[in-house]
Amino acid sequence: MVIVSAGYDAAIGCPEGRMNVSPAFYGHFTHALMNLAGGKIAVILEGGYCADSLSEGVACTLEVLLGRPPIPLPALGRPDQSVVDSILNVISVLRDHWKGLVFQDRFDVGVPPSKGMKVHKPEVVFNGPTEPCANEAYCASVLYSASERVDIRHRLAALKSSYDVFRKSKSSLRTCYGYDIGMLDHASGPLVTDVWDTPQRLEWIYDHLKHCGILHACHAVDVLPAGKGKMALFHDSTYAEVLETASDEAFIQTVKFHTDPATDISLRWAADLFASKGSADAIRLAVGCLQSVVDEVLGGKSLNGFAIVRPPGHHAHSNHPAGFCFANNVGIAAKTLIEQRGLKRVLIVDYDVHHGDGVQEAFYDDPRVLYISIHRGLNGTKSKENGGDFYPLGPGKGAKNVGTRAGVGFNINLPWTEKEKADGDYISAFLQLVMPVAYEFAPEMTLVCCGFDAAAGDKGQMSVSPAGFYLMTRMLKSLAGGRLVLALEGGYKQEVLEQSSEAVMRALMDLPLVKQESLHPSEKAVRDIKSALDIQTPYWTCLQYRVLLEEPSVNPQAPPPNQSQAQASEQGVVGNPPSEESIPSLSELTITG
Repeated sequence: MVIVSAGYDAAIGCPEGRMNVSPAFYGHFTHALMNLAGGKIAVILEGGYCADSLSEGVACTLEVLLGRPPIPLPALGRPDQSVVDSILNVISVLRDHWKGLVFQDRFDVGVPPSKGMKVHKPEVVFNGPTEPCANEAYCASVLYSASERVDIRHRLAALKSSYDVFRKSKSSLRTCYGYDIGMLDHASGPLVTDVWDTPQRLEWIYDHLKHCGILHACHAVDVLPAGKGKMALFHDSTYAEVLETASDEAFIQTVKFHTDPATDISLRWAADLFASKGSADAIRLAVGCLQSVVDEVLGGKSLNGFAIVRPPGHHAHSNHPAGFCFANNVGIAAKTLIEQRGLKRVLIVDYDVHHGDGVQEAFYDDPRVLYISIHRGLNGTKSKENGGDFYPLGPGKGAKNVGTRAGVGFNINLPWTEKEKADGDYISAFLQLVMPVAYEFAPEMTLVCCGFDAAAGDKGQMSVSPAGFYLMTRMLKSLAGGRLVLALEGGYKQEVLEQSSEAVMRALMDLPLVKQESLHPSEKAVRDIKSALDIQTPYWTCLQYRVLLEEPSVNPQAPPPNQSQAQASEQGVVGNPPSEESIPSLSELTITG
């Protein structure tokens, strides 16, 4: 269980704290804590003495406890240096006790730091008054001036007005889904063999979600094939024409002869493509299905959604299909949001075990779309046993691929260099890299290339559990006012698809997941995350914590540990409360201010 000592005296306008925390932040803080303990949380009111910020902060907290999305925050920039120093100080003294505090390296006095790596010297210093108050909670506060109070009231009124606009726009809290039996016809029949992307994948997911009662509580969107011109938003004109107009027979014949070097084919077709009667319609239905879910969420009719689609899409390039993918479903949806729906910032998170090379290629120079992919990649040895040159081949999925021109920094790759990465590794990647950058980017909608082939027992040779997919999905719900849409990519084993799809749907619907264990990253995952952080640090001001830590030193004014609390209180040292004898009773105190 999580118990929160909820003081709102760090909020804007509180004379005690004189801090600058917006009321909406408390909703995000609560939402993050609800990822723990299966959502079992008790929030207990403590301080908060500015009525306007207190009431709004409490309201934002309660809304999240009730299952509503946190009110969006503006793009979060560089954290204050004193905050960075304080956090690094805490890490320095606690890192030996917690396995997750391992992303800062120890500074070796005899080894000069590598280029660009900062050294942080932790110091425990008390900067308070020379003479401590007997009980500081009753000390006179330095009140805001009259002009400051006017400015604070105006600022809080403007925030409340924007919060109310958001609240009115969220008329629905339900989750929607998209599914159509027409997508079962793709790559089916006796002539199609040795294919991973079978029609049964969708049937397993749909039947399981229906059996466990999930779909009965959701809204089914009307699915229509992609309309004319939709494919051309992402794909070049020649290939878009094929996707929009080609017949089943054209797809079948092209796929059938793609390995024959004597065949003169104007398009580039990979060897991992399959087609059958029904493929043409299924390709168009997959694009249309995802777009229907996205429009449902964007229009406020549903809070979030899951598009259960095939064929998958994130390997499809602008001018050719690849890796079971014909049309780039998520790429087309993102292009639609940017080009036709007026959004300025779209986040795409891809946790399929394979890198979404088609998505990366399309948005590599576009700062309006932030693409973050966590996948199996290169380890320099090309050893298939240890992760090697995993599909898609080539260096494009490496961490050094950060984008180009205006898109520099808006492409983030985290390639695992070895297999068997588990929940603790993925959640650490989210906490250290994905979520901080996402909060700085401040997306207006989040799309997920939702591949379950990183699940334990699937073909990706990874070890993510349903709880891992649940937590990743739930964390992403805190972004973009909750506007989150998942689109099925990989995942090929029945039990994996059933359990993982239920987990992400439960996360979307704010239902608890029973299983939750202690998580921490593996040593080799830490290495991979550090590498990605070091590459991305120049591009994102939130990434200020990859430093070399010196061993902590203690302020020489502080008493040695064996001094009594009474002695410590006399010297005004933080962390050592005064003895009971030195604290006056309430009747003895003079309360001022």
